[in-house]
Amino acid sequence: MLRNFIKNISIYGILPIVGKFLNFLLVPIYAKCFSPEQYGIIDLYDAFVFFLLVVASFEIPVAMGRYFYDEDNFAHRQKIVNTSLILTVVIVALTIVAALVFKREALEHFLVGEESKGLFNIAIVWLGSLAINTFLSFIPRYDNRPKVYVTVGVISIVTKLLFSILFVVVLKVGLRGVLYGYICGNVASIFMYIWVSRHYFKAVFSRRYAGRMLVYAFPLLLGSVILEVWKPWLRHLITLYYPIAIVGMYAFAMRLTSVNMIVHGAFKIAWKPLLFEKKADFIQGDAMKKVSGLVALASIILGCLITCFAKEATIIVGSRDYLDSVQITGLLAVSGVIQMLCELRGFGPYISDRTYIVTIANVIAIAASTAFLMTVKDSAGLFGIGYACILYELICYVILVVYTRIKYKIALHNKWELPLAAMLALCVYLSVTLSHFRYRVVAAGLACLLGAYIFFTRYYKLKVKLRDSGEES
Repeated sequence: MLRNFIKNISIYGILPIVGKFLNFLLVPIYAKCFSPEQYGIIDLYDAFVFFLLVVASFEIPVAMGRYFYDEDNFAHRQKIVNTSLILTVVIVALTIVAALVFKREALEHFLVGEESKGLFNIAIVWLGSLAINTFLSFIPRYDNRPKVYVTVGVISIVTKLLFSILFVVVLKVGLRGVLYGYICGNVASIFMYIWVSRHYFKAVFSRRYAGRMLVYAFPLLLGSVILEVWKPWLRHLITLYYPIAIVGMYAFAMRLTSVNMIVHGAFKIAWKPLLFEKKADFIQGDAMKKVSGLVALASIILGCLITCFAKEATIIVGSRDYLDSVQITGLLAVSGVIQMLCELRGFGPYISDRTYIVTIANVIAIAASTAFLMTVKDSAGLFGIGYACILYELICYVILVVYTRIKYKIALHNKWELPLAAMLALCVYLSVTLSHFRYRVVAAGLACLLGAYIFFTRYYKLKVKLRDSGEES
């Protein structure tokens, strides 16, 4: 199981690792070219467009996968692809029309800031290109062509990076340049996906499958909307209670901790194919405990390093204008670790067809975190945002992991995770209190030594032992 998991990372984890790394390269460019207020506007548009993407996609790519393999012949798959594409184009168009109708409300209540008004129409173009690109990216994945999927994805990200630099740094068109870069990356990958999957496209539409796909996708859409609503909702709360610059501070801290999300993305995309394929292995023995323990080890150690050197990283990657973001960088690193482990250990509702439990957990978490932030907004300042993020992830973790443990009666936690968690808490404390650099270096060093010791004693020796005995699987 552990070897299969690592193998999947090497195959499917390439794109999220490369993608998030290249996206991270944009952070210093934006931070040095834009003020915290402008950075906040960029983040608001990111949250706005990606939330609308959930609605515009309507889970049609998932529904396409559900019926793609029903019949093992090309004509059937061609019919499914083209029916799905037509449904996607129609739903994307309706979403864009709805967004334009409610443009004024969006600008008044969410996309605040003087400079945001001129970006709305460009963002809608970005939404359309992103939605079509997202749909087309699923075709080579279902067609079992992972190399094509990864290659096109990397080219798209590089295109976005280069055009963003061109518009923002060279042509100096301001915030519009960010959105222009996004659009160029999506358009480039749309043309490439159309070319590599051109044999699938034909003027064919199945009303029967269209109806079945819509019926299949609609319940999934409701769940996805609830799962995604926390991100824009949190931004909305921040704009209600704090200046727009605080959104920029939060966004910068999130981008800084996205280094850890590179690991998260690789593990997540490697984990998904195994979730149903190796269901029997997950619900018996200690396979899940080993896999999630390895993820916890990598994520916590990286979280300790990010947290300890958050101040220095902020000055190098950004500027001193963003130093206030150091207050919540460690807290966001903690919430990221919890989120990652929740996705791994809280798998019970997904394989037991009880996905409504995930929805319930998210509703409870959103309500509790909102109430908490409203209570502490005046006294806690930026810390309140970080604590609210931790509370949201912690509630989801407790509900989903407890359900999984009770349902399948399996062990999910390792005793050695406690000292690691304590070390991360220490690093957060030192970062929040702006302790002297040497204390943070010592804490980071101790965290690395502890992590190396745990890896060597719990994983490396076990791997050698299994290999020597010929039992590794």
